[in-house]
Amino acid sequence: MKKILKLVVLILTISFASCEDFLDRAPLDEVSEASFYTTADHLKAAVSGFYNDLPGWTALSVGINTLPDMNTDTGISTSPSNRFVGIYTVATTSNNTQWRTQFINIREINWLIDHFDQVSADEDETLVNQYSGEAYFFRAYYYFELLTAYGDLPIFDQYFDNTDEEYVFAARDPRNEVVDFMLEDLDTAISLLQSFPNIDGHPRVSKEAAQLFKARVALYEGTWEKYHSGTVYGVDGSDGSTYLQIAADAAEDVIDGGVFSLHSDYKSLFNQVGYSGNTEVMLWRDYNSIEFGQANILQQQWPNGSGFTRFSIESYLCTDGLPTALSPLFTDGDDDDLTTIEDNRDPRLAASLMVPGDIVQIDPDGTETYWEYPNFAASTATLTGYEFEKYRNVYYDETYTNFTEDTSRIIFRLGEALLIFAEAKAELGTITQADLDKSINELRDRAGMPGITLGAIPTDPNWPDYGYTLTNILYEVRRERTVELLAEGFRADDLYRWRAHNLFDGDQPRGAYLEDGTVNTTISASELTLDEDGYILPFASFLGGASGAYDFDENKAYLISIPTDEIILNPNLTQNPGWE
Repeated sequence: MKKILKLVVLILTISFASCEDFLDRAPLDEVSEASFYTTADHLKAAVSGFYNDLPGWTALSVGINTLPDMNTDTGISTSPSNRFVGIYTVATTSNNTQWRTQFINIREINWLIDHFDQVSADEDETLVNQYSGEAYFFRAYYYFELLTAYGDLPIFDQYFDNTDEEYVFAARDPRNEVVDFMLEDLDTAISLLQSFPNIDGHPRVSKEAAQLFKARVALYEGTWEKYHSGTVYGVDGSDGSTYLQIAADAAEDVIDGGVFSLHSDYKSLFNQVGYSGNTEVMLWRDYNSIEFGQANILQQQWPNGSGFTRFSIESYLCTDGLPTALSPLFTDGDDDDLTTIEDNRDPRLAASLMVPGDIVQIDPDGTETYWEYPNFAASTATLTGYEFEKYRNVYYDETYTNFTEDTSRIIFRLGEALLIFAEAKAELGTITQADLDKSINELRDRAGMPGITLGAIPTDPNWPDYGYTLTNILYEVRRERTVELLAEGFRADDLYRWRAHNLFDGDQPRGAYLEDGTVNTTISASELTLDEDGYILPFASFLGGASGAYDFDENKAYLISIPTDEIILNPNLTQNPGWE
């Protein structure tokens, strides 16, 4: 199978060095073997290669493992080379391979789907359906990756060879039609896939994972169409409500299915090796350094050149359920000292942020090493002073004479379904107290926080300024999403779909408060650039004299440019707004 899928580049795409080169390539059906795709095992082998494209951790040989959501408004890393800081490189297939790579993947899957009819009627129908459903899931997955980057896309619903000019020179279809195509694929996947408990050999895509992905896609498009309405990025005649209802229904299917329940402890949810016994996680990516040579550097390189921003820290409520601006448990300046910053705050802050006295390492004999202060000096340094507790596994593993190299990466978990359900219902204006109690209030209960009472949500004077006004419940839903999913890889897409550039554009991201004097053995406050209130300005302090502010061009930055050589090869493609 590998000579057909992933390892041999016989797949054609509309983005090669020249049109002649593309048209001269041999079609796959001239090099295939009649025996391929005749058994369930063949389908399993064929589709398994696509799992390698799910989000994962950086391999041991690569360097630091920049953590998810860095270079947004909630986190900063040592390499902020993206649209949030005004870096706009016009794409070509040499400097941005995303367009080419994802369409190659889609074409591979179309080849597989078009050969499902070769499977012997004697094969186990349940297994054939499972692996077929995975193929439809991954076609939607690759299209979603393209949608969030480029918007409108050509829809390729079948394999095509180099003579089919209708496909080779296809124009871009409107984004809502692309989403409808994706949702159809996911509905097909849901109808074919087994429920999670019935699958032999995890991690594999289950019916529930496909339902959650359907909810994720629909929420993205529903809020995109709502908040981009009337702009060049909008969809004429749509307020997104149809997709928001689809998102709410799909998320509720996951919740009411009862297959998953919240893991008992938020902190330990994110540093596990394998999730087969976890009640919350429905799809993840495993690593096994010893048996398979698959390893990551997540645990070896703290703080991985990553740090939270002050905005993310300020998002956490006090333990009475009130924001810091309203709670009697909080006095201005209480969060300036890392030794007290977690006092009287949502316990998810303590599960996410390193403070003095937190454990850094537990040796096999039980000896504990404790965190003292932010590391600004190492090549893996934090830029903000707010270092990660989330994802840390502090147990020294004698197998590796280091920390484990096998930390798994969560792809889908129940907590996201709860948040999608609440957000979609709140956006539709149909949310009830019962809806909150089965979604966000479950998350708060797990964290040990008071739930939300609809109709009794106080107005926070420090609610984020999105450039438009929200209902109180929507402000709280967005706060909850920021806190619960912090550093899990959702933030950039959330800001894009909410059209939230006003929240950060032109602003200076800030880090921790520093008093005068030495904060570790190699750097002092006098060597850092601070704002007038004494908070670190990480751009100015560490990034080569950067301007110190986010620079997001809302006229072009919500989508990236179509690679210019793609447009040369296919004149029916059009460029995205602002990149012409």
